[in-house]
Amino acid sequence: MSGTTTALQTVGGTRGEVVHVVAAGNARTTMQRNKISAARSLQRENHRFFSSRNTTTTTTKTTAAMSTESTPTSDDENNNSNNKDRFFLNFFGFPFPLVPFLFRETKVEKIYENVYAFTQQQGIGFGLGVSTNVRMTVIKLKDGTLWVKDPIAPTEECIALMKETFGEDYRVSSVVLGTTMYEHKIFLPSFARAHKNAKVFVVPGQFSFPVQLPNPLLGISNATELLDSSNPPPEWLDEIQYEILGTFNLFWSQYRYSEGTFFHKKSKTLLVTDAAVYVDGENPPDIIPKEELRDLGSEESFTIKLLRGLNFKGGRDVERANDVSDEINGWRRMTLFSLFIAPDAKNIINPAKSFNAMKNKFVVSPIVYVIVFQFFREEIREWKKNCQRRFIGANRVVASHFPASKKATAKDFYLAFKFADSDSEVPSYYSDPLDLGSLELVQKVLNFIKVYD
Repeated sequence: MSGTTTALQTVGGTRGEVVHVVAAGNARTTMQRNKISAARSLQRENHRFFSSRNTTTTTTKTTAAMSTESTPTSDDENNNSNNKDRFFLNFFGFPFPLVPFLFRETKVEKIYENVYAFTQQQGIGFGLGVSTNVRMTVIKLKDGTLWVKDPIAPTEECIALMKETFGEDYRVSSVVLGTTMYEHKIFLPSFARAHKNAKVFVVPGQFSFPVQLPNPLLGISNATELLDSSNPPPEWLDEIQYEILGTFNLFWSQYRYSEGTFFHKKSKTLLVTDAAVYVDGENPPDIIPKEELRDLGSEESFTIKLLRGLNFKGGRDVERANDVSDEINGWRRMTLFSLFIAPDAKNIINPAKSFNAMKNKFVVSPIVYVIVFQFFREEIREWKKNCQRRFIGANRVVASHFPASKKATAKDFYLAFKFADSDSEVPSYYSDPLDLGSLELVQKVLNFIKVYD
């Protein structure tokens, strides 16, 4: 990022409310350039996304996506109304901006009695196919109040769905940030402001990069750190337990990985954030538009054209097998991009082999494994042992990304961390070592500059 100032934390809000926390220095020129670039990117990358949303039939969706000009209709008015309800301003981020910049659709799914998932789409933009869902899990406690983990953008639509699910007078008693990762904590301040009577809890190790700032300057005010897992807060003492994975320090302790694993006793559900995700072989998250999947899965997608044009990892001459539809191919490619960031070219064009090695399994994201987990195997073994000992009877796991499996159990989840039983084993579900090449190069650079010391 150019200039003398790097954006540390951006906290979006509804109706244009936005707070930027930046390091000392003059960032005016840089911020102006970023705003212009972000606005142009928004026009290019999100036009198709919103032009085809919220229509009444599949035929209408197709017509809306293909039309470049149309007279105003009731569907146009509905789209404008829905966009208004989905407004949430966020143009900045570190090290990249998170899209959508302006409008975030919300969907709700029942996981179990009194356990619900609210999801929105999230990605890094630039038309590269690195997009997935981000999930907020809400549990109705015995006293009728709500326990919220990893809050999402509190758009008007999100709040309306919470009222529809839990009643007009619903009350949030606890908001829990289960990670130190930016893409989740960015929404905590605005969600907490929308639920002013809720108590806020965060896992230890919250940070800003490259300059450390206290939580209040990150928009996280009056938060209680979850330090002693043997003594949960009294607000949910008898209903929810937790274990902490981490804190793992990188970048000379300027970057920290910490994550909470929560166990809801009544539903026997484990709740995690990024430790592992479930790769569904058939069903991508509903929040990701099928048009985006079809576009990414086709040979006409911007990503594939760019790959061939640059001959990325020799991909110019690799031919697509054409064994599945563009939609299925797009989901496979999107999965690999989301997990590996830059997988091998042949597996981008024909993702079946790499995807099938992970499908219908819990997997540790390669970027998390390569940059963090492989260096903290003993701590992961201890965390897994504690979870297995304490969270007896856990029969489902809900992560904050990718689909929430209705079949996989806690045993399947723990299998994702089998690599930690060895001092050097690489997860077996990474079927092609070449997919890890770009991440390993980054890791070697980090190791050279001694970020792990």
